[in-house]
Amino acid sequence: MKMNNIYLDHAASTPIRPEVAEVMMKVMTEQYGNASSVHSFGRAAKRLISSARDQVSSVIGCRPDELIFTGGGTESDNLALFGIAAARAERGKHIITTMIEHHAVLHTCQKLEKDGYEVTYLPVDRYGRIHPEQVAEAIRPDTILVSVIYANNEVGTIQPIAEIGRLPQSVASLFMSMLFRR
Repeated sequence: MKMNNIYLDHAASTPIRPEVAEVMMKVMTEQYGNASSVHSFGRAAKRLISSARDQVSSVIGCRPDELIFTGGGTESDNLALFGIAAARAERGKHIITTMIEHHAVLHTCQKLEKDGYEVTYLPVDRYGRIHPEQVAEAIRPDTILVSVIYANNEVGTIQPIAEIGRLPQSVASLFMSMLFRR
């Protein structure tokens, strides 16, 4: 009897839609120029990236110049954590995260600790969940960032991100208001 496999790791990787694969195959075999090059292949690649940036930014409601494409989750985590740490270092050097973050976040926080930042690692309850009150209690005047995984990649726990963002003293609220201020 043949056994059917069920894939349950879509938080890590997931199949792409056929129409996306079709466009990607065309780009990888016909329009593969370096978008930073000035030759025609590079200019064509740059137009494709610009078009993709316009499409994605219109869907998520930001300006195209606010959108950064990365090679994956680890690169995105590093960009966010190191970038905010550097940009806010004069305001403080305290970061809040959880004990169950993805290694991309945990390793980055460990590196930041070596660079003089202080990181508070919040524990989770028996369901793998943190509570907004924990975040509120951990926030200090020198807190510059709260980083909480939304959906845990190991057990699938969904964290109360919206509630954390609504905390009156929440650094997340402060940062989001600064980020989207126009």
